[in-house]
Amino acid sequence: MKLCEICGVRAARYVCQECGRSICERCIKPYSWLCLECHKRILAPGEEAEEILPTPFMKMFFLGFILMFAGVIILLLASLLSGLKISLGGIIMIGPIPIIFGAGENLVLLIILGVVLTIICLIIFLVLLKHGIRLSR
Repeated sequence: MKLCEICGVRAARYVCQECGRSICERCIKPYSWLCLECHKRILAPGEEAEEILPTPFMKMFFLGFILMFAGVIILLLASLLSGLKISLGGIIMIGPIPIIFGAGENLVLLIILGVVLTIICLIIFLVLLKHGIRLSR
């Protein structure tokens, strides 16, 4: 087992892309694949080393998801507390396997709507995949 060439304590599992030294997980900058020393040397003078945090896009995505989830819960609770009859349906996709559930008077319409929306999303995904458009960085 080869030890890290920087700290000399942990097992070296990575190789610096700049100098070629064997380094451990604590002595590497994961987004640049550089050892700590090369990362400091390559930085422009006066530039501070920044840790990669989630991008503003990802922060907004998670905020939007949380707000939508909270809105659905509030609507569900409001309809339950008002005494109205409600219909509920949904689809959970685990890989290519759909799990369809629902309850209420309009169950069939909700399930059909869910299946149609799922098919549309899969078609859009496959078209984007075919054209080589990356959905992530």
